[in-house]
Amino acid sequence: MLKGVGRVHTQHYLLVPGKRHQRPIHYLHSSCAPSGLQALALSKNYTRHIPQGTPLAHVYQAPPLTCPETRPSLPAISHAPRPCNPPGYRGQFPSGIIDTIDAFSSGTKAEITTLTSDINASPKLRRYIRQRESARRLAQFLASTSRPLRAHSAMTLAHALGCRFKPNHFETVVHQLSLKEYWSLIPPLASLARDQCGKTTARLLNWKIRAFIECHRFGRLDHVLGEFARDNVQPTRRTFHLLVSGHLRNQDLDSAKRSLQLMEDAGFPVDASTHALIVTAYRSLGLDPQVHARAFEALRHVDVRTSTRMLNSMIQHFLDVGDEPSAAEHINRMIAPVTSTRETVYHPGGTITGADGAVSPSSTSPPVIHPDAATFTILINYLNSQRQFHRVHKVLNRMVEVGVEPDAGVVAALIRTYCLNGRDDMAMSLLAAMLKSDADAQSVLALLRVKCISQLPINVKGIGLTVHVFNAALPRVMEIRGLSGARFIIRIMQSNGIQSNAATIEVFLNYLDRMEHIETCRLTQVLRSISRKAHGPTIRHLNIILRKALRREKHRIHGSGWDTTAAKFSSTRRHTFTFPENRDLLNSENFDPSGSHHHPHHSSCIRSTILALSRKGVKSDRATFAMWLKHEGIADPTLGTAKSVFRHMVDKGMHPNRFHFTSLMDGFVRAGDVQAAEQVMRSAKAAGFKPDVVTWTVLISGYGRKGKPGLAMKTFRTMVAAGIPPDVPAIDALAHAYFAVGAYSVARKVLLELWPQVKPFPSEFKNAPLKQLAHIFRQSEKPGVAWKKSLTPQEQRSFNGKLRQVLQEWNQI
Repeated sequence: MLKGVGRVHTQHYLLVPGKRHQRPIHYLHSSCAPSGLQALALSKNYTRHIPQGTPLAHVYQAPPLTCPETRPSLPAISHAPRPCNPPGYRGQFPSGIIDTIDAFSSGTKAEITTLTSDINASPKLRRYIRQRESARRLAQFLASTSRPLRAHSAMTLAHALGCRFKPNHFETVVHQLSLKEYWSLIPPLASLARDQCGKTTARLLNWKIRAFIECHRFGRLDHVLGEFARDNVQPTRRTFHLLVSGHLRNQDLDSAKRSLQLMEDAGFPVDASTHALIVTAYRSLGLDPQVHARAFEALRHVDVRTSTRMLNSMIQHFLDVGDEPSAAEHINRMIAPVTSTRETVYHPGGTITGADGAVSPSSTSPPVIHPDAATFTILINYLNSQRQFHRVHKVLNRMVEVGVEPDAGVVAALIRTYCLNGRDDMAMSLLAAMLKSDADAQSVLALLRVKCISQLPINVKGIGLTVHVFNAALPRVMEIRGLSGARFIIRIMQSNGIQSNAATIEVFLNYLDRMEHIETCRLTQVLRSISRKAHGPTIRHLNIILRKALRREKHRIHGSGWDTTAAKFSSTRRHTFTFPENRDLLNSENFDPSGSHHHPHHSSCIRSTILALSRKGVKSDRATFAMWLKHEGIADPTLGTAKSVFRHMVDKGMHPNRFHFTSLMDGFVRAGDVQAAEQVMRSAKAAGFKPDVVTWTVLISGYGRKGKPGLAMKTFRTMVAAGIPPDVPAIDALAHAYFAVGAYSVARKVLLELWPQVKPFPSEFKNAPLKQLAHIFRQSEKPGVAWKKSLTPQEQRSFNGKLRQVLQEWNQI
């Protein structure tokens, strides 16, 4: 249990964030989240064209779409007004009832008095507003529309006219709001139930807790048990489970432990369902062997759906740390029972069935655990992060073999696959096939100037359209069509009644940062504008802004480019650098919202975001700590503060990953202590993180900064001998090491000879100067993220105009 988890042992860890590679994010499907919690994630970057992989198998005929012959600059969208009434509304309720509710919600006291008289004079209106069941059905219907706030108004109006609801009537309306993910409307409705009924129920209060979690209002979790006591309602096991999952989701292990103790004190001992909850909510803290061990013991005692969700979470945990063998073993627990060719089958609880049928150490028959769509979504997203697109078709084949029907999560994962693999036609065809309007479908295809593909890898018929599908397509659309593409997708979402969510905002902020390179303060303003309807900013939104500010801080304090290092070893080369007047662009409070009891530094433009998170009780996650470590490594060459930050993270129960170790390595390298950086890499390896190309590149760069190109070359060869292929940054760091000491011909030779290892060499640049070669080489790594010239005043006005249009339409969703 969490009691057994305790603090993370620190003796195996030295300390560190990534140098320039962003952390690959693996996707957790919504059904992997704890009961009711939605785990949303984004792709890390959609800025590369990858050679086309192996064609996918099991092709299905998509609904016929007319491929447009002409493709306008920005496709038109069907602008039929979005009805707030789902199909079948006509005749269900009397005409004018919606207008009556709107008039009540916005009317003055005199107008409301007149309105109530009119309702009492109308038998039809009186029936649907004063009769309890009819009014409940009306409110439940309104909760499913695009203007769900009317449900609250309808129940208020009905009560004012003498209708007396029971708490269970409110429960049905709240449930409908949850299905549409209108979480911010649930707490006010639960409070209205208490006011009107004079009492409340544990179920309503539990819905209130769930809404606080989904709205990231974690600070309210500490007070909800007081509401139970005030209303003389006994909390249930689900109450405490929600509290535990909320605290774990907020990276607050201590509060989660306290909630478990309160649960036991209330007479609910820890059982299998509790272990299931913890393993599905523990991802934000990292992989914990004790949590997994207890989850395995609980697998036999939970239902089939829960056991699948538990194994999905464990698979995700292993993939997060790159442990494919352990993940594969867990996958076999679900898939192996239907595969007769395997000689050995592993079962939960440690039992093994051999080829002779013997079971050891226990002969008890293990439960059969079946994969679901989330299982295959996790695998596809992981393969996407590893750029192993040729293996995706095997995953789809297996999904068909075990009889799992795809869902919107699988569709979103496939759209990411095709976007990353340069198959825009297939990605947009998948999206188009899910749209109800043929006009919208044709416009989507015209948007990226692709032809419709009639043979799709899966049959999307009957799969409900969700925001996750749009979030998967949005990065590629913005990469090609810019802000006009974003505006188009927002309109499509509006026409299909799809709300944006926090992940949509994350995608948009990533685009503005990586592609448009807007300033930190402007990025903060955009976040404040578009996050109001999405329950405010999240810690992941703050991380994007901190990443942007860190790059600026690094440049202002240490400079950038080859000339910066070369100036230290050349008697003739000069690199002028002005120390920043405002060195405190970032400080420790910027990385710890929960500790920002006082105002962050007065000059920080991210103050409003940090204060908003602080008011909601949001705590830093592991990515925030990684950037905090990087900041301290940049600002403090002694790394004393960085080590304290690392220990603080571990004390909070967070398990370090390779990006924390890499951040420490980067700090030691900047301080000139490459040997200490090597020791950190060895500690990371002992902790289970094998050195990758990023960690080796940090060492190569470190030797280059010290003017030791020979050691840089030796490190490079050691990396290659270990079976790790070099990438663009690694080769660039090696060439930089020779350039720094004036060995320009060797630097040029390194670039020319190693260039084909990562990409074809453009022959037209064979005789180009070294500076031009280096620029082209770096730029080709991520074409969409390449350095961008400053905009002219006219271009800046045009960009700001487009951005304002996007923000206006966004806030209308």
